[in-house]
Amino acid sequence: MTTVSLTSGEVLDIISALCDKEQSVYEENPHLASYYLHIIQQFENISHRLEELPGEKRVANLVMAL
Repeated sequence: MTTVSLTSGEVLDIISALCDKEQSVYEENPHLASYYLHIIQQFENISHRLEELPGEKRVANLVMAL
């Protein structure tokens, strides 16, 4: 099992980077752009959940379990 802790700012940075990537491939490969858009939506859901927490607790602990 692996865990990754991300602050709300780090989640927003990831969303921003994914948006840039999605926009750069949109014309050449719309399917890949759609893939990035789906990932963006997942991180936006995490970001919205973090906004519900008090400032000092705005950390997303993501767990990868096999």
